[in-house]
Amino acid sequence: MKQVRHQTNVEFVVDLMEFSAHGALIQAFVLQALTQFAQRVAATDPESLDTSLVSGHAWHGCAIEVQQKLKQRFDE
Repeated sequence: MKQVRHQTNVEFVVDLMEFSAHGALIQAFVLQALTQFAQRVAATDPESLDTSLVSGHAWHGCAIEVQQKLKQRFDE
């Protein structure tokens, strides 16, 4: 029996961005989704983001990093 190999998260995102039924429009969609989610998380008190799996401060830091990198990319 052939074993099924699951994609890593990186492979999944690359596949989504490169092989969408909607063509390159998916890239704008994904970037817009990142922008909106990062804005929501960055505007939230880090302590309220705490879960049993991740520190709210770390999650908040991820949002800030994504915002900074998107700003740098689109301000070029």
